[in-house]
Amino acid sequence: MAGANRREALRLLGAAGLGALAGALAADLLAKPAPAATTTGAPPPAPPYSVLVQTPTGPNGEPRPMVVSADGEVIVDSNGRIVSDLGVYPAQGINELGGTTETAGIQEAVAYVLNTGGGRIFIRRGDYYPSKVIHVGVLARQAQVIIEGEGAATRIHLYNNRGKGQAWAFTVGTPGNSPAADQAPPPVFRGLAFVNDLNEGPPVGPIVTGGYYSGGGAVGNGVILEDITVVDPPALANNPSKAPSPIGWIWFNNSYGVRVRGFTYLGANPNNAGTTVILSDGVTFTEISDSYFINTARGGKITAIASGTGTLQISNVQILGFDVGINYGNTDSRSKLMVVNTVIGTERGGVEAFGAQLYTSVPLYVDYGFVDAMICCSRLGGVLRLLDSVGRITISNSEVHPLTVEAVTRGSPQSDLLLTIEGSRVRGQGSGPLLHVLPGGSSVRVRLIGNYMAKSAGEGQWSLIDIPDLELFEARGNYIELGQGFDVVLSFSESPASGFYEFSDNVVAPSAQPAYLLNGGVSISAPFIVRNNKFLSPTSLAKSPLTGASGLALSDNLNLSQ
Repeated sequence: MAGANRREALRLLGAAGLGALAGALAADLLAKPAPAATTTGAPPPAPPYSVLVQTPTGPNGEPRPMVVSADGEVIVDSNGRIVSDLGVYPAQGINELGGTTETAGIQEAVAYVLNTGGGRIFIRRGDYYPSKVIHVGVLARQAQVIIEGEGAATRIHLYNNRGKGQAWAFTVGTPGNSPAADQAPPPVFRGLAFVNDLNEGPPVGPIVTGGYYSGGGAVGNGVILEDITVVDPPALANNPSKAPSPIGWIWFNNSYGVRVRGFTYLGANPNNAGTTVILSDGVTFTEISDSYFINTARGGKITAIASGTGTLQISNVQILGFDVGINYGNTDSRSKLMVVNTVIGTERGGVEAFGAQLYTSVPLYVDYGFVDAMICCSRLGGVLRLLDSVGRITISNSEVHPLTVEAVTRGSPQSDLLLTIEGSRVRGQGSGPLLHVLPGGSSVRVRLIGNYMAKSAGEGQWSLIDIPDLELFEARGNYIELGQGFDVVLSFSESPASGFYEFSDNVVAPSAQPAYLLNGGVSISAPFIVRNNKFLSPTSLAKSPLTGASGLALSDNLNLSQ
């Protein structure tokens, strides 16, 4: 009976395909008395991965293979030697049988799933120190590669870059523009942490998509990132007195689609001047959601998200402490920016105060291109900046803190901005205008529709809205509070000689007397309609006499006197 039980156990091992592991288990079974027979009739469950990557030393100090397949075949042994040809990458010059892994076994695990039709790579918790780039995807890329870790407990340290230019930990691409590659499922990176605590050379970024190895070419169907953390500390692991090199960006390039969910960037590296965390360029559609970007080392221009040609959708994201929140540049007329439920760090006060570190100076910067931006249900303030760009920016149902609009033309095309703020709370504290449009030799149109607008200051006599000579200014249906320190609603920095101006159907609540609609001292020759407004306390038309008013038309305004 015992012999029958042992034969049945061996049959089940064979059915499960346990390969080399079966021999060891069989020897153990033959050397020991068999346990009581079970009659479940089902083979043991298969592991939830195709291949396992782990550190060469176990929790008790015991040696263990670095890469082992689900059926027990050792791919990389505890000494780092590649012992299976299934761990050799199917492109020359990446690694070789009998050689030593240079990627903590991760490259060999990728090779295994590519050589066996695709699958899931599981990287156990621990610290992994690759010394060169890891390639994912090859040839027609019919096989999907899924790389998954244990969240922030699986730490991949970005290597010390000995080269002359920026490098990456992972490159994802396919040589050539293969139709089959375009149809293939995208690779997935999930539950991994990248740590920039070793590099003293040129920047190293976590991931790049595109053909960045022999053959070059397109990437096909993009990539999926889920629950990825990037840690950019203030000091090197082996030298607490020195900061690491600037971190390299995550670069999505030449893709049909990219999805980023649950991404976290924690930055405290003072060397990050000019750095971008995520750059999406030439991607048909990029989605970034449920993510968190925080930078506590101010100084130099550091950008959270940058995009070139392609549509970018950002939702449920926080961007705190950056010089630029979103840099949308070099785009075409088909590109679109959609921002929903997003906080782009603004001034904070009271018990929430954290100095000025969480402030994001420029929430949106459009550099030489076209942007059609919809920003909804979000929070932002600072400077909206266009340089040689065309922008259609609509902010709705949002909280807007003091905002400066800067549209500059230095070359070609001439900057052209239509800014609409509607159904939002536009408010702030301190000196200076709530909305300030700077003259820049560009075409600017501003529409303020159905907002609550308010600002107060400890002292002073400020204007709430400060604008130059515009092509269009329209303020309709707003509730406007002039708080302490503010006595003028609308101030002209230039005499409006062209364009069209309208201030209609607004409710204005001055907190002190005297109060004024205009600053005066200018000539209004452009059409300017002021009608159907309700001033809740007596308000004068201008603080100082107008030098000309040929374009001004007043009608049906309560409590407004000339």
